[in-house]
Amino acid sequence: MYRDDDTARTERAVALIDEIAELERQKLQSAAIEQRLETARRELSALQIHPGAAPQQAPGLVTHVLVFGAAAAAAFVAYTLAF
Repeated sequence: MYRDDDTARTERAVALIDEIAELERQKLQSAAIEQRLETARRELSALQIHPGAAPQQAPGLVTHVLVFGAAAAAAFVAYTLAF
């Protein structure tokens, strides 16, 4: 074997070790980000769901009739006072 081959192998090995170390750091950082993301999702889910709270229902027919009646009465009073 040539001495240059050993030097080239050593340099390549050092470069690969450095690359592996950098990738491992990135992997750890990514894991920390994933963990924070999951924690934030769970926290948001806990804020949005209130156990025991009844879901809100859309206004029914009676509510619509009452609002329409009140608006009609207000319009009648305003028309009567204006003319």
